[in-house]
Amino acid sequence: MDEEEPLFAIGDVIKDQYKLIKKISQGEFRQIYLAFDLQMRQLAIKLEKDSEEQMAVCIEAAILKILTGQKNFPQFFQYGSHMNYKFVTMELMGPNMIDLVNYRKPYRFSLHSILKFGIQAIDILHVLHSKKVVHRDIKP
Repeated sequence: MDEEEPLFAIGDVIKDQYKLIKKISQGEFRQIYLAFDLQMRQLAIKLEKDSEEQMAVCIEAAILKILTGQKNFPQFFQYGSHMNYKFVTMELMGPNMIDLVNYRKPYRFSLHSILKFGIQAIDILHVLHSKKVVHRDIKP
């Protein structure tokens, strides 16, 4: 990120609505935080540098709107802009698979758990495809 671009910090308030509590992850172009809204509802906020090349948050917001209410997808709350960033707020979901694997030492799951994960992934892809959404970045 350029030096002139804001680096968000814990305690910052986005759009006079969302207080950043904890950084969940950060990539080259986006940051994800645990935040609270004015009703003290815990949620996730994803902030992405605003540029024509980076449209991921905009696209994600549109897809979340379509998927809100579907099982295993976060509820969409708001899409907007703050300073030189676009943001999307959504329901905070549980840990991701990498966190689960790292938490579960010695990094093993039962066959039953693995089958449940696989079936859930297939169900999620079925919902996406039924809504005419194609996920182009699935990793093993």
